Order: sequence, then C-alpha cells, then structure tokens
Amino acid sequence: MLTFVVLQPFQNASLSYFKDRLLSVGPSLLDLWGRGYSSAPVDLPHDDRLYSTAILLALASSPMSWTGSSKFALVGYSMGGGIVANFTSCFPTLVSSLVLIAPSGLIREHHFSTRSRILYSTGFLPESVLEWAVRRRLKQAPATASAAKPKEPGVALEADVPEEKGFDEAILLETRPNVTVKDVVVCIYIVAESAQAAYYTLAAILMGTQDWQVNNHHGFVKSYRSSLRYAPISKQESDWKRIGRRLTAQKHSTAQKRLSEDGIQAKESGLDNGKVLIICGMTDPIIISEELMEDATKVLGVDNVQFETCDTGHELPITKSAEILEYMWDFWEGNSQI
Repeated sequence: MLTFVVLQPFQNASLSYFKDRLLSVGPSLLDLWGRGYSSAPVDLPHDDRLYSTAILLALASSPMSWTGSSKFALVGYSMGGGIVANFTSCFPTLVSSLVLIAPSGLIREHHFSTRSRILYSTGFLPESVLEWAVRRRLKQAPATASAAKPKEPGVALEADVPEEKGFDEAILLETRPNVTVKDVVVCIYIVAESAQAAYYTLAAILMGTQDWQVNNHHGFVKSYRSSLRYAPISKQESDWKRIGRRLTAQKHSTAQKRLSEDGIQAKESGLDNGKVLIICGMTDPIIISEELMEDATKVLGVDNVQFETCDTGHELPITKSAEILEYMWDFWEGNSQI
C-alpha cells in the first residue's frame, strides 16, 4: 500500500477523479497552522520546525503505518512544496516519494519588493503597525491580475486565492463544468439546507475563506505574517542539495552488486523512484517555471529530478487536476516497490 501526505492539497473533487485507484492508498490531507479552523500558535515562529511537527503529529495520530518499510509519499503544492522538501531533507528514512507542485523554496530574491520586505520584516516597525498594514493589504487584494507579469511571492504565494488571470474561470468540479470559481462568489450566502446547497456553500468557501479568516480568525494574520517571515519560501538551496546528494549516493549504491553498510544507509535515505517529481505551470506568475527548472536542476542534479508541465498558471491543482494526478500516478507506477 502507498500512503501519501498532501500539504496544501488538491480539492477533494480532484482526488475523486482517481477514486478507484485511490482505494489502494491511504491519503492524509494536512492544513497549515492558523488556516481555516486550525489553531494558530502565534507565540512560535512558523518555520520548518513547526511545519515538520504538524506532519509528524498528523502521522502519529493516524492509523497509517509510516515507519520502517511502510514509508509514505509526500505531495506539496505552493508553500506546501517548500515545506515537504524541507521535511524530506530532515527525515529521509520516513519518505518514499516526493512530489512538488509549483513549489516554493527556490524563489529568487529579486521577486520580493521593498514593500514586502518591510511588511514581513522584524524589528523595523512596531508589530502592531505591521499587522495592521498586512491585514489592510489582504483585504484590498485584487481578485484578478495579469498572468504575464511575475507577481510578488509575498503577496500571492501564501494567499488562499491565487490572484491571477485564469483563476476565476477555473472549473471546480468536472461533474459541473458550467460552474467556475467566478460563479460561486455570489453564492457565499447560501445555507447548506440540501446536498446541492452544500456543494455551492463549499465552493463559495473556497473563495470567501481568506476574507473570513482575516475578519474572524484572530490568529490568521499573525500566522500569515510569520509564514512569510520564516517558512521555506526562498533560500532553501542547502536542503534541496542535501536531497540531491542522497539521491546521487543512492544511485551509486544501487550500481554496486553487494551493498556495504554505507550503501544500505544511502538506499534507505533515498527515494523509491530515485528522483523528485516537480510539476509546474508554464504561465505561473508566482513560481516561474523556467527559473524553477534551472535552479532545481542545479541543486538536485540533472539525474535526480523529473519535470512535468501544465499549460496553466499557479491555479494548476484546480484547472489541471486530472493531468497532474496522471503525472503523479505514472511516476509512482514507475517504481515496482509502490
């Protein structure tokens, strides 16, 4: 059985596309601290240590077998990609497979504006002033923007609703192709008195969640700011290089007819596929595909990474969910151990 953990996951509708195949796996979907109804430990920095704790807590509280030969696959989207890459670099013997979808971690510094650097800095302005400014910025975020111009990761990467052209037209469910994200904005007031109303309410929450969190979740803005300060969004080359070195050592140990003690350790610290799968959107204005491919190849190694692309932007888990899941499944099936 393949067990996989998804951080910043696909819609449940997307997973239902593969419901027959997914009967053989044990998925676990994680939320981020301070999002939705999740608690916000505002007294702690929202860094890789806190997010790794979230993954370990979810695993420890689940009935899944996740140690020894029953390792799990990690799938991370956007900031979740940076988080699971960091987790894999720190806990290599727990992870069997790593899939990164438009991941953070290697975003180049020049994409961060001076305004973002100030808003998410420490010690430059009083915390109360910074929190007010970030709250105001989130409330005033535009609904759409051109996908042709790279967007500040400090604005869009962490947002629950990607701010780019094409997101409004995203189809939420294949069974209702006439209903897009734009259509359900007006449905936020619907009460779930029937199954159909429940669907529209759920879809509306996808659009209204950020506004709701800003206005009602007292820890959301603090968690949001802390994530952009401390989460693995950029400057994660050392963690990614560590993964690449282990994959290279794994290949060398596999080439030997008899594994030494070091070779066995290298194999256990590697990944079942011997590679990391990275899926990116060709028109993504947040995670620039050309930059990601160049930088990921440099730190992981050309033989240690497999790239797949979708003709879309940062909303790819919604607009290209079936295509992404095909890439993932083909990647997993390429390994006889899965």
